[in-house]
Amino acid sequence: MKKTINLLDELLRESRPRHGKWTLAAAVGVGILMPFLVWGVQVRAAARLDPQIMQLKSARDRLAHEVSQLREGFQEDDAQRVRLMTERIQTTGARWSEILRELSLVVPDGVWLAQFEEKVRQETSEDIPVRIQGVAGSQGGVAEFLASLETARHFSQPQLVYSQRENGSTNRVGFEIHCVIARASFFDPPPRRRG
Repeated sequence: MKKTINLLDELLRESRPRHGKWTLAAAVGVGILMPFLVWGVQVRAAARLDPQIMQLKSARDRLAHEVSQLREGFQEDDAQRVRLMTERIQTTGARWSEILRELSLVVPDGVWLAQFEEKVRQETSEDIPVRIQGVAGSQGGVAEFLASLETARHFSQPQLVYSQRENGSTNRVGFEIHCVIARASFFDPPPRRRG
């Protein structure tokens, strides 16, 4: 027979939650509802992102349109520049084929031309100032080219702007020469060949 009575034990047993049908039903319900909740959150987030995506797409389309307009503008500018240069070449009366042929003949071995362009001309001058840039194997090659330009028929007043060794190279010299193509040489008859 029991001599002590423990009332706490009975109280504790009664206060413990009973796992039964409701707990199982709640777990199943949460398992079924969870995917719907996740789907709802994603739909809501997508609804908020749609206007931003549309704005980005419209900005992208606008920028693509502006880029195409700029390209067309550059092409038109290039075409106009070529047309103006062609008109200027035709109005000068210069015999460019002769001038360029003479230039190719006065360039010594070991000298390579990188750029030959007309400089801005003074309105009062009929002569055409040009700039010649290139690379030579030595300072002697630059000096020889400068001396050849001084004796050339179409070129006059050659001036050496700079002549310096290129960075990282021990045997290449970059140079720039300014000179003038005399307008009088356009109309002088070329020297006759003997033979």
